[in-house]
Amino acid sequence: MIFSYRRTIAILSGLLLQSFAILPTQAQSSKSIAATQTVPAICPSQLSSAINEIIDRPELKRYRWGIVVKSLKGTNLLYSRDGDRLFTPASNVKLITTAVALRQLGAATRLKTSVYQLPNTGDAANLLVVGRGDPTLTLTQLQSIAKQLQERGTKQVAQISFDDGYFRGEQTHGDWEWGDLSTDYAPPINSLMIGQNTLSLTVSPQQVGIPLSYSWSNPSLNNWQVDNQTLTTANDQDSGVGAVAVFGKPLLRLTGKLGLNESPTKLDLPLANPSESFVNAFRQSLNQAGITVGSTRLVLDQNISNLTEVAAISSPTITELINETNLKSNNIYAEVLLKSIGRSHPQHAAGGDDTTSFGISMTKQRLTELGVNPQSYRLSDGSGLSRHNLVAPSAFTQLLTAMANTPEGKIYRDSLPISGVSGTLKNRMKGTSAQGIVQAKTGSMSGTISLSGYMNSPKYSPLVFSIILNQHDRPTGEMSKVIDRVVVVLSRLKQC
Repeated sequence: MIFSYRRTIAILSGLLLQSFAILPTQAQSSKSIAATQTVPAICPSQLSSAINEIIDRPELKRYRWGIVVKSLKGTNLLYSRDGDRLFTPASNVKLITTAVALRQLGAATRLKTSVYQLPNTGDAANLLVVGRGDPTLTLTQLQSIAKQLQERGTKQVAQISFDDGYFRGEQTHGDWEWGDLSTDYAPPINSLMIGQNTLSLTVSPQQVGIPLSYSWSNPSLNNWQVDNQTLTTANDQDSGVGAVAVFGKPLLRLTGKLGLNESPTKLDLPLANPSESFVNAFRQSLNQAGITVGSTRLVLDQNISNLTEVAAISSPTITELINETNLKSNNIYAEVLLKSIGRSHPQHAAGGDDTTSFGISMTKQRLTELGVNPQSYRLSDGSGLSRHNLVAPSAFTQLLTAMANTPEGKIYRDSLPISGVSGTLKNRMKGTSAQGIVQAKTGSMSGTISLSGYMNSPKYSPLVFSIILNQHDRPTGEMSKVIDRVVVVLSRLKQC
């Protein structure tokens, strides 16, 4: 029997070496993916050798792997590589944030932006606008609010107060890297949001030897000053345009060049001052509805208990927000969800810590209730953008298992991308035995790739898994294919 078992492993190893050639060139990629279809079914006793054959190749020896694979039902641990050690998880943190948002806030909850009536000044109204962090709010929704006020007969507003204190603390997370703060995926997060607190800048060539021209998608939202250091050139050699914020200032430095005949380049950027942008957009919407506005001011955390709501707009449900968060890995939605969790903390009203800190505190409480080991993670934000987040793969499998047994389990699972079908997994594992049977959250940042979720294995019981790779120095796409090969091996499990 020993000889037979070793012979089986030897044969399996040979097949894996053929089917899982690590890091294929682009020309070899389609051939390699097709080869994964020929991987034979394997028994649980063969799983460790099969996975190790992939991740222990000499090219990958320097990297740090954390992997846990277990049955969804029961406690059957099928594989673990440093499963209880802490790793930087990147966007897999969103699995935690969305799970707790469902449990704490409720699937049907919506985030409302309200307008309240204040005492009039003569014939002119005074209004209070209270934002609650709706990340879906757009100019169209503000126009809807303006129409509601118009239909009430409002023609003139003496003063509008804008309450941006529903979320307390810094709008920009202190643990995020400075380079991220000039991007559309890491804007400030506040109570009064508009257009996900981002806007676009289009840069176009002009005459050779002079700076490129630029224009904003919505000038009324812009509050950046621009230091234009770009150049129009005669050809497109080494062309490219970038933008970076100058530390401590609302100053955006444009650099790079475009050839004379090149197409314009669009840059998606964060708002420099989202509160100011919201005020300007709201005033603009009222003016377009024929409502004149006198002065405006920003306030914080006003008492609204005795005020009458005269207009409002609500976000989609928490269910819809977590779908967007997980399916597209939306950092903005994730941070809003964490702050909304923090706002629900019983001690938030008493002051003290900022809303994000309260959100993390409430998240820890909820995770403990779900049976997640409190020593298996350390959280810094809701999106995974911070490198201060540390989570063990075992924490993710504990969470996934626990959520599957809650009333919100189906909503949670349905929010995840499907391999080869949707979201951030749409183009992964296509043409393999894993296509369509994996629902998992992706994650990536420089040196880090993660994938955690569920698998409905065709010949084995349902699985939960977490794969986290840290400290690698290869392109993300190449290492994602290595992780996908591990998942394909899982899809070939059979009862035996």
